[in-house]
Amino acid sequence: IFHRPQQRAAQSRASRPTMDSEPKAFVNWQKVQEILAKEITAGVSSALLFNSKGALLTSAGDIKNEHIISALTANIWQSYADTQKKLNFMLILCEDGKLGVAGVGAFRICMYSNDFKYPLGLLKAKIERVVAKLDKPLSSVY
Repeated sequence: IFHRPQQRAAQSRASRPTMDSEPKAFVNWQKVQEILAKEITAGVSSALLFNSKGALLTSAGDIKNEHIISALTANIWQSYADTQKKLNFMLILCEDGKLGVAGVGAFRICMYSNDFKYPLGLLKAKIERVVAKLDKPLSSVY
């Protein structure tokens, strides 16, 4: 899913300023999207992966306004994360369906179900399965 950038010569590293936000590895977003797409089944119509600021990185499934959903979800997550010691999972009930959100490293995974009869436990299990697959690769990026 990811690969580490090639090491540069010591001279070029010494001359460059170090940045905390510089990635430690690069992600193959196509593989991440394939992992998300495998979880799109009856009851779950879409899956999103975005950063903690709400910038959409990849998505799978049938979804409209994914940029807005990722930005709003990240904002809601951050609001609750500021008051909680460790936030692992969040369920947001919307007018048109349910959003399940989980954190993985500096990223958030969100799955949407437009079926109100779809069991919350299954939605959470799907998200946890994706988190388990992506936790190690995505946690090592930043």
